[in-house]
Amino acid sequence: MQSIGERLEEARKRKGISLREAAEATKIRSDFLGYIEQNKMDFDLPEIYKRGFLKNYARYLKLDHDKIMTDYNAQQLSKSRLGKKGGSEWFGQMEVEKATGEESPDHSDSEEHPSYGRITAKPTRPDAAETNEDGDEADKTFYMKIGLVFVGTLALVFVVFGLIWAILGGSPDDTIESPELRDNTEITQPTNPTPSVVDSNSITLLANGGSVYVTVTQKNDGSRIYRGAIEVDSPLTLDKSGPVEIMFTRGEHLVIEAGDELFRPSASGAAKITIE
Repeated sequence: MQSIGERLEEARKRKGISLREAAEATKIRSDFLGYIEQNKMDFDLPEIYKRGFLKNYARYLKLDHDKIMTDYNAQQLSKSRLGKKGGSEWFGQMEVEKATGEESPDHSDSEEHPSYGRITAKPTRPDAAETNEDGDEADKTFYMKIGLVFVGTLALVFVVFGLIWAILGGSPDDTIESPELRDNTEITQPTNPTPSVVDSNSITLLANGGSVYVTVTQKNDGSRIYRGAIEVDSPLTLDKSGPVEIMFTRGEHLVIEAGDELFRPSASGAAKITIE
């Protein structure tokens, strides 16, 4: 009966694939693939990697990977049972040597204390403990890497949400002050249709040439009247009581109507102004 490695090697050669080509396709190092085909599964990697390599290689060669893994598990179980049967070797061996036939000079002592042989202990195998320690260290390193990736991803998510909150929920004090509004002589009539006439207790915000994101706050009590985007051809009329402060993102597109007058901020970009 063919071994697992022989089946894999035969399937690869039947397809005319070299070890280097198989390594490039499976992303598994060619020396590991060579070990697998030679049934040398004792290379220095955790067992979870060995099983993954074996399953991916069998799937790549179009073999029944479930059957391959079943045979591998049976093979490992057989090795484990053999290891238990020979367990006495791990704790040393005791050999009893027969007593020599030499007579003791004192026959009386020899009769009273007959020789029962000599017990010799052979040294144990230290390589087993070292192998287990290497496997434990590899597992710890693997789980530490997973933990670091998870923590890094979580931190990135918090940073992104923090930036979004800072952009959308920042206080008016963080906004850069803009220059004063232009004089009436510098004001140009917006190209969009003029909204309906409003009284002095109302203001109308228009977007000319592009949308503008604004926040309108009542100066006397700090209450927020409006917060959102002003779209082109969609003027917004707001009731106010006394002066209001308007923060905006794109001053070059903002037009403000208060009473019968039109105002346009003298600065482009993000800033804030006060309307009496």
